[in-house]
Amino acid sequence: MSGVALEDLRLFCRIVELGSLRAAALEARADPSRVTRRLTALEAHVRGRLIVRSRVRSAPTEAGQRYYAGVKAVLERLDAVEHEAAGLAVDPRGTLKVAAPSVFGARHVGPWLHALQQRWPELAIELVLGDSAPDLVEQAIDVAIRIGALPDSSLTVHRLGVMSTAIVAAPEYLRRAGTPRRPEDLERHRFVLHSGPLQPERLELTGQRRTVSVECRSTFEVSSILGVSEAVRAGAGLNAGPLWLYADALARRELIRVLPAWSPPRFDVSALTLPGAWRPAKIDAALALLRERVAKLPGVTARR
Repeated sequence: MSGVALEDLRLFCRIVELGSLRAAALEARADPSRVTRRLTALEAHVRGRLIVRSRVRSAPTEAGQRYYAGVKAVLERLDAVEHEAAGLAVDPRGTLKVAAPSVFGARHVGPWLHALQQRWPELAIELVLGDSAPDLVEQAIDVAIRIGALPDSSLTVHRLGVMSTAIVAAPEYLRRAGTPRRPEDLERHRFVLHSGPLQPERLELTGQRRTVSVECRSTFEVSSILGVSEAVRAGAGLNAGPLWLYADALARRELIRVLPAWSPPRFDVSALTLPGAWRPAKIDAALALLRERVAKLPGVTARR
């Protein structure tokens, strides 16, 4: 970063975060034309376009997104070093951007992050919900929570826990279709399946010192895990889903656990962060919170 003023790097980050060159100028109490000149000078220094300008919105290019992720990490590290040098405690601060699966994130991660913010008032939270794997660099995400197997990547993986699953059905469905007594009986039943990769059409069950593979016959697929659970509660069929999702309904007897002696596959719950020897205090605080809260969910075993 030789030859580049720190204030220009901070200004560039604010343009990306605010999505508007004019908004960044307003925040900095600077003339928009001067901000444009500073950005142009920065682009000349890196020899590439970083921001696509328009009257409505200023959006980073692909190179700009990657430059932002790197610059942001350096600036956060510099701020922490300056606080340490001044003898001040390095508390979680700034914007913490977390990505999580839709239902898991809405039901659990959101309230957890609110508790974290209550403890650290200088922390701003941005929670991104979605069931596809996010690009941490492109979307400037600090922590991404994923359930299931992870593809090979350069990201740092933090194992949070192992999630148990169970086969469940509504009492009304079992009255109509009968209750399975052994794994092979499942092939005569209807399943409600999530259309994602975690629910294939064959289900492996472990129990009684053996593993059995059965076909999940389905005429009802849903793209949302919340939609799956609602369809199951309405009596549309069986589902092998996470215990944290069905724990309350099982306790109220709105759903019945089927073949409790047989266990469907378990899934890892992980947090992903960008690689690097140093992490901002906000990310360390988020990881500590996630390890603590995930381990307390029904059917989740902590990873040591």
